[in-house]
Amino acid sequence: MSSRPTYSALATTATRWHGERSRHFPWRHSRDPYVVLIGEVLLQRTRADLVEPVFREFIRRWPTFEKLGTAREQTIARVIRPLGLAKRAPIIKRLAKELIGHGKVPTAPEELIVLPGVGPYAAHAVPVFALNEQLPVVDWVIARVLRRYFGLPDGGRPNQDRELWRRARTLIRNEQARILWLGLLDFAAEICKPRPRCEVCPLNTSCRTGRDRLRVAPTSANG
Repeated sequence: MSSRPTYSALATTATRWHGERSRHFPWRHSRDPYVVLIGEVLLQRTRADLVEPVFREFIRRWPTFEKLGTAREQTIARVIRPLGLAKRAPIIKRLAKELIGHGKVPTAPEELIVLPGVGPYAAHAVPVFALNEQLPVVDWVIARVLRRYFGLPDGGRPNQDRELWRRARTLIRNEQARILWLGLLDFAAEICKPRPRCEVCPLNTSCRTGRDRLRVAPTSANG
């Protein structure tokens, strides 16, 4: 029997996923805002498993923003080139200079978002993942899950979609944001992929997209 999508069902699945099937990456084990920020900068539109070796080398070379401020742009470009981010080396260098000017990594979204290379997602992710702040975070992956589950229009940049951010705020109302968002990211990596595995999804009876896909699947197979 199908049911309508609910915030509680999605939140419960995400938090349970974090507890049972959480992925382990070095930036997730740090509560240093600088380390978390660098992780988010490198993760932009890039798979976490590809980012991990580059991230380890980056933090080994420049464990603090003060150290990063002394790096040459060419060296930064060489380290991040495997991720296709070499052209962002000047932005990362400017980011380091801004942080040195601040004397610390800001932890308020409104202060983070004005830094070079930091968008709305990273500006919220840093205080959530480093300090366990109760804030919404929406990137392309989380947007994919929310749009599919609630049957929202698919399109447009997540950082400009007010409806997505409204739903993200509602989703964490009774949950620990850090655990929920990490769980949802891991759920998306294994189940709600670009080509979703609706047939094994624990939410397939309430997810709008999952119900529709499974309803038409037998017809497609027979046609």
